[in-house]
Amino acid sequence: MTHRGTETEFELTTIARIEQLGYTYIHGPDLDRPFEEVVLQDRLRAELARRYPDLPSSALDEAVRRFARPEGVDTLRRNRNFHRLLTRGIDDLRVEYEGGPNKGRIEHRHVHAIDWDDPENNDFLVVNQFTVHGQNTRRPDIVLFINGLPLVVFELKNPYDEHPTVEQAFTQIQHYKIDIPQLFEFNAVTVISDGPKTHHGVWTASWEWFAPWKSIDGEAVEPETVGSMKTLVEGLLPKERLLDYLRHFIVFESAGDKITKKGAKYHQFFAVRIAAEKTLATAAENEKRIGVIWHTTGSGKSLSMAFLVGLLRRRPELENPTFVLEVDSTDLDDQLHDQFVVARDLVGAVKQANSVDDLRELLKTEGGEVIFTTIEKFRLKTDAEGNLEIEHPVLSERRNVIVIADEAHRSQYGFKAGYARYLADALPNAMRLGFTGTPISFSGADTIEVFGQMIHTYDIKQSQEDGMTVRIFYDPRQVKLRLNEDDIDAALGEVTSGVPEAELARRKTRWAALAKAAGAVDRLNTLARDLLDHFLELTATLEGKAMIVCMTRENCVRLYEALTALSGCPEVAVVMTGDISKDPPEWNEAGHISTKMKREAIKKRMVDPDDPLKIVIVCDMWLTGTDIPCLHTLYVDKPMKGHNMIQAISRVNRVFGDKPHGLVVDYIGIGDELREATATYARGDGRGEPAPEISQSAKPVFLELLQEIRGILPEGPDYGDWRRLSGIEMEDRYSLVFGHLTEEGVERDKHFLAVEHRLSNAYLLVKHLDDCRPHADEMIFIQRVRKQLTKAVVPEGPKVEQELEKAVRDLVDDSVESEGVVDIFELAGVERADISILDDEFLQTFKDRPLPNLRLKLLEKIVRAEIKKRRPRNLAKAESFRKLLEETLARYHKRLIDAAAVVQAMIEIRKEMESDDRRAEDIGLEPEELAFYDAVASRLDDIYDQPFLKDLIHDIVQTIKKNLKVDWTASHREDIRAGIRAAVKRVLRAKKVKAETFDFIIPKVMEQAEAMYKDWPVAV
Repeated sequence: MTHRGTETEFELTTIARIEQLGYTYIHGPDLDRPFEEVVLQDRLRAELARRYPDLPSSALDEAVRRFARPEGVDTLRRNRNFHRLLTRGIDDLRVEYEGGPNKGRIEHRHVHAIDWDDPENNDFLVVNQFTVHGQNTRRPDIVLFINGLPLVVFELKNPYDEHPTVEQAFTQIQHYKIDIPQLFEFNAVTVISDGPKTHHGVWTASWEWFAPWKSIDGEAVEPETVGSMKTLVEGLLPKERLLDYLRHFIVFESAGDKITKKGAKYHQFFAVRIAAEKTLATAAENEKRIGVIWHTTGSGKSLSMAFLVGLLRRRPELENPTFVLEVDSTDLDDQLHDQFVVARDLVGAVKQANSVDDLRELLKTEGGEVIFTTIEKFRLKTDAEGNLEIEHPVLSERRNVIVIADEAHRSQYGFKAGYARYLADALPNAMRLGFTGTPISFSGADTIEVFGQMIHTYDIKQSQEDGMTVRIFYDPRQVKLRLNEDDIDAALGEVTSGVPEAELARRKTRWAALAKAAGAVDRLNTLARDLLDHFLELTATLEGKAMIVCMTRENCVRLYEALTALSGCPEVAVVMTGDISKDPPEWNEAGHISTKMKREAIKKRMVDPDDPLKIVIVCDMWLTGTDIPCLHTLYVDKPMKGHNMIQAISRVNRVFGDKPHGLVVDYIGIGDELREATATYARGDGRGEPAPEISQSAKPVFLELLQEIRGILPEGPDYGDWRRLSGIEMEDRYSLVFGHLTEEGVERDKHFLAVEHRLSNAYLLVKHLDDCRPHADEMIFIQRVRKQLTKAVVPEGPKVEQELEKAVRDLVDDSVESEGVVDIFELAGVERADISILDDEFLQTFKDRPLPNLRLKLLEKIVRAEIKKRRPRNLAKAESFRKLLEETLARYHKRLIDAAAVVQAMIEIRKEMESDDRRAEDIGLEPEELAFYDAVASRLDDIYDQPFLKDLIHDIVQTIKKNLKVDWTASHREDIRAGIRAAVKRVLRAKKVKAETFDFIIPKVMEQAEAMYKDWPVAV
């Protein structure tokens, strides 16, 4: 095949990759099917008949109907119900035998649409250009079918063209969801690609949740742009893997009326499969330690646990296992429990132990449940007489009990005494698996001894590269404490858990002294003022919310009062439990002491980015296991270290829209502990820093990008001095910059936009630093240029997120905007991006106005866009207009003519375009026929008169349209095009057109037909 670099070639290459996996290929138009239907019912029925040969015809028809017609009030609910049918099968198919010895007998059968146990015993089909009729007719590029069910959809963009992007492929999928929703009743995985970037996701997901599949074997990780489609096809689509993904790695989370569909990312898929294999091997060998999965906090550990439970509960070797999910805090227990409850379709029955007695009762189960508990519920009981149990009773001797520990702390260790010993006594034969978000070395104990070897690692760096989490930056802004440094260092050094009983009193005293100093009224007033100023300045340019961490509940209340006393403070809430025997009644009256229900209501408000509640103050709660995606800033006024600190700062690493980063603002001095945590992370083989300091990481990046963008702009001016310019000088400055950036053939504008996007994100982090603050006016000017560039460029193709950043707003607020921001079109005297502005009167104003170069560039963009828009309607005329424009501009650039002459030429082009719109009627042709007339008239009008040509073109167009078929312009549809050429030749012969002109006429009309009728029958 000759390499032409087209979207069709990319499509065929992708199909070839999939064929290598054993899929059968069929070209979409070759399928004999109603275009309204997306299930290939004949293939589905044939597969069911082959695997269930004893089923009578009526039962087969009923099974096909139920698989092909999922119930539900909308597309999402039909998709969920189909997924249930797909993964569980029809378990109550009514079968009435019509003949033979069983004639008349009725029974209910369990029927699966897919043979899950033997991947090769299924029909895997790859189809391209699969036309679907819905609200509009659409044609996805590639659809993968298993037994006739359309489960994977691909939308591709030309990798060899700079304009189509993977974002545009995503936008096209959004249109498909509206136009052909029936396809998404069955869709499991959606793939979008522009060649260098290939992303996968579920069809309900927003853009930020589409991600690359970056591993083929689960070990080596490829950069996103290396073998992108190859990695996805070979990593996900082998038959056995795809079936595993469909059955075990897609979940519909149901919470009330809300349904959220989620699919695993590559690190979750491979980690869970490895963990499942290890579990089966551990069970077979009568071992107890399965291993440890280290996935950085925020990368989806809870969902990975759910996928693992869903997979293992189906394995017959485990004989209906019981899962004990055990954590060391109520917060984590509730969070993880809630995650499993909404995923109950996948994980089955979910129960939560509310007390020691409740846990002991639940563990009497015969199997199948998922039981949640905190580890402290594995404690010894005191009887009615006050006697403590000597040892923990055995609750279950079963070997198919799997204990999954989340965020293992020291409470997981200590087999001589303590909760871990009691757990081991209660479940002596249970297998143990550990999940952690931090290196095992943070725990300070031998994790391998308890849980086994490391199974899978997914560190901070990989998570950030994959877009699973955002980077966190550290900003030290300490407010001084009135304690000597030795006291502070000692207290900081003692922040840890699991200390011996004898040490508790002394350490509590030291902590109390530090907390009292931190909560001094004058210090908290200073902190509140600085914190609020920082938050308001940040949220002026970055939408989102914040969390404040204080040392004690009393400090939480005091800081709340200090903050809310300040003008401009948004709504703030305190999140803490209470002790009504000790707490002041005023705390309760103010609503600071909250129940679980109230905390859930506050969390729900915080999760909503539009809710006016913007800040929460906490002491111990919500520092682990709490997901608030729009949270971007953590203000720390509490000493922390090690695992606890990493967990806390990870609250701001969640992906949300286009949130560029999370920020930790330190008011008490955790910098040394953070640096120690980074070193520990690296020693544990983790890549990436938990939270690099802004001054050391973001500031150099900002200054480097600022220098880069200065190099793109014209040399000479100081772009930060615009406030001192007069109106005329300001206009001249913009004219200079805009003309320079849009110079023909250089593409400086694209380079500028790419750098400005990164520069603005970096500036958000450093704008408060003393040595970065002076660049504010220069940044405002740069962002204004960006706004004018994006406004001036006429969009090509579908509109795809024209704003470069949704979360990051301009640094320029309305008050600054009023100080002389220049509209490029207004500056140039061009009122709107419309070719109809070009007339003789405009030419006169053009001569009378300054900035001719800038105005020409804008006019050129407008005219080129109009020509491009008209091109499919009339290739010949569009090409003549383009040549005239190019020649005129070339003469202008050589200074052979002046700018006014170029505008005059543009006016003539516009007039001729308008006259063309009337010419078809004058000749007696339909508008679409005029294009074919123009394509051949230049060579034939001296041979044949106009009436003859008019009749000839009319017959040619009608003949072409009669022979068109869906997808007829694809490279592999040469047979259709050959048939059309033959039909045109018959018309020419019938009209007695000279044979020597055939070689001119036929290619011309075919070229015009391919441009005008490419999307037949949609375009007509």
